Amino acid sequence: METTLNTQFEQLQKIIESIHVAKSKGQATEEGRKAATLMFVALKHANREVKQKIKDGRDKLHMEKSKVDLSRLQLQNLLYEVSHLKKEIVRCQKFKSRDSQLELLSETEYASQLPSMPSAKADLSSHKKHVHRLECELRLRKDLDKQYSSLLSSKQELLQENLSQTQRYTSFSPALRTLLGATKPLHDALQLSLDLEWKLSAVFKYLPKPLYVSFINLQSLQRTRDDLSFTAEVVGYESEAQMQELLNEKRQAALRREGPTKTEEPMDLDTLLTPHALHIKLTIGNSGSNQLILLIRYFEGIKCATVWAQVNSSNSQGETNFIHNLLRHLYANDMGNEIPIPGIQYELGSSGLTTEECLRYLEDKEFGKPFCWLQAMCLIPTANSSMLERNLNKNTREIIARIERRWNSWLRLSQQIRGLTYKDIDLYTLRENIYPVGLSCSLVQWTAITHEEFHAQNSDVLKISSDDRGITYNSYRAVFVRSSAKMECFIRIPSNYPLEMPLWILTVHWNGCHTSQNNSAIKMMEYWTNSLQPKQLGPNERLLYAQLFRTIYSFDIFLETEGSMQSSIEYNKEKPYISAFSKRSRARPYKYIKKGSVYAFKQ
Repeated sequence: METTLNTQFEQLQKIIESIHVAKSKGQATEEGRKAATLMFVALKHANREVKQKIKDGRDKLHMEKSKVDLSRLQLQNLLYEVSHLKKEIVRCQKFKSRDSQLELLSETEYASQLPSMPSAKADLSSHKKHVHRLECELRLRKDLDKQYSSLLSSKQELLQENLSQTQRYTSFSPALRTLLGATKPLHDALQLSLDLEWKLSAVFKYLPKPLYVSFINLQSLQRTRDDLSFTAEVVGYESEAQMQELLNEKRQAALRREGPTKTEEPMDLDTLLTPHALHIKLTIGNSGSNQLILLIRYFEGIKCATVWAQVNSSNSQGETNFIHNLLRHLYANDMGNEIPIPGIQYELGSSGLTTEECLRYLEDKEFGKPFCWLQAMCLIPTANSSMLERNLNKNTREIIARIERRWNSWLRLSQQIRGLTYKDIDLYTLRENIYPVGLSCSLVQWTAITHEEFHAQNSDVLKISSDDRGITYNSYRAVFVRSSAKMECFIRIPSNYPLEMPLWILTVHWNGCHTSQNNSAIKMMEYWTNSLQPKQLGPNERLLYAQLFRTIYSFDIFLETEGSMQSSIEYNKEKPYISAFSKRSRARPYKYIKKGSVYAFKQ
């Protein structure tokens, strides 16, 4: 077709050129035009044939594309089916029956409560047996659900009946008040305190729940005890509690009206640590004697209770450190140096506060410290829940007993320190003086010293002392004199007394300075004084006086035995010795024994 078109184009070009030449020469061009016209007809026919062939080619191309698209679509369908089958395979592999998450009955319970597999179905597969067991357990659970529904309905009926009975009893209240008013002259004549107890109940019903639980428990313990060793009372006015409750309700209502979109402003310490208007006053000790007063307050802002100790005594001056440390060391690792409420650090952090600031504020305002044992008395959950798991009554009784023991020990210790300070003691009549003859040296001075002055002494007992574990100390200096010899005693009394005993460091000034660093006898004297334990004494005996007597006897024995080895004998042996030096000279006869009717010292 291309060759034919090219040939016709060439012929047409020749005819046109001949027409052009004839026209330029002035000759006739009709024949040439006719021939050119016929040539155009041939070109038109050829053009139609070309278009027909192009159309046939496009149709064939479209048919081939359709076949290719169909094949591609079939391949894509096959790929999708393959991926779907793979997903189904993985899903089947990961499939777990929901009964695996159920807590089924054990084999014993299943055999006793559910019907066994019928004998006709004994040859079933394990899967069908398991399905049968699930169906049986489903029936059992439906029966149990019906029983639960019936019990719940009966419980609702009982609650409704209790409510009706309570309403009936409440209706008796006006009549009872009228009866109580009418019989008041009879109560006064019989000296009954029914009206007083009723007024008391009207006050402590406004206590917050933790203080209410603690007060009721303390009241029950107080009534069960024969001796009046402690009393509990509510301090505050009913009107103040009502006013505080009304202000809290108004504040909560204002916050609800503002909505959750308003950001809460940070609270200051005065607002956060505002105690409840009512608090508990716990007095330990009989009336007319030295009494320990514990003020227990509750803070709604931190959901915590605190206690502050006061002493009702005219002779407690000078020993304030013991008063502040009286409630510490009741339990291990409970010093009151942190707020033991879970999540309190996060809540305080949202208000821009820290626990150290809160504790410092509570102590400055004389609100006390939040001990863990106090939270256990008030049933407040703490980080350490071991005490909450115990019986509340037994736990409170144990806490009161520990406080009483600490209080009595502190009283005896303060009396001993006061007597030594003012030398208001008779060393010859005290029962701690187990040696009947008497003492040769005398106490001339007992003064308080600083902690640095005590640690300036050199002794081996300071090297073996452990970490203080939050323990504070009071230090004293005692001076004993016998003729030309002088002994200085440096005493350190810990705040956890009587869990830890007072520590004595001795220095003898006689023919030089003798300490435990340069004289083994002084080291033995320190050991003999510091080894005394409360179990070695009788009940209510004073440990500090007993240590004092041991130190004095040791000093006398040191001078009498050491003086016998000097050229000029200054001190005579006034005490009986079985043998002055039966072993090495450092083992002085410090042990006091009774052999028959004879009392003597021996190694």
